[in-house]
Amino acid sequence: MAGKPVELFEAYLRGRGLHVTGPRRAVVEAVFALPRHFEAADLWAAVRGTVSSAATVYRTLDLLEEAGLIRRVSFGEAHAHYEHVLGREDHGHLVCRRCGRVTEFSDPGLGDVVTQAASRHGFELAEVVVQGYGLCPACRTRGL
Repeated sequence: MAGKPVELFEAYLRGRGLHVTGPRRAVVEAVFALPRHFEAADLWAAVRGTVSSAATVYRTLDLLEEAGLIRRVSFGEAHAHYEHVLGREDHGHLVCRRCGRVTEFSDPGLGDVVTQAASRHGFELAEVVVQGYGLCPACRTRGL
């Protein structure tokens, strides 16, 4: 998927007969300026003043997810996190159950294992998301 996030998103909106608006554009720009993993509250804080409502932020996040530019991920908390998908290789997450730290990892064979399992079960695979939960080295060392 080549192109800039804003251009890709605008093409997605136009292709579905939706309006390209200043607030939507501001949300996309802010999303790709935030760290790889972010929460909707972080995004709202970044665009408050430019975007008039949190509802616009949430609706735009949904549209970005539908467009395949971001992914909603859960790290075992009540609220969702989001991550950029554009231009990123498949990866997994290791989530510390004590401090919440998220460590990304990639392994070329990881996607193959899931793809092969899907094939064996006749499952049509759309995406692979792998997450492991446990204790990070710092929490293990501190004995928290």
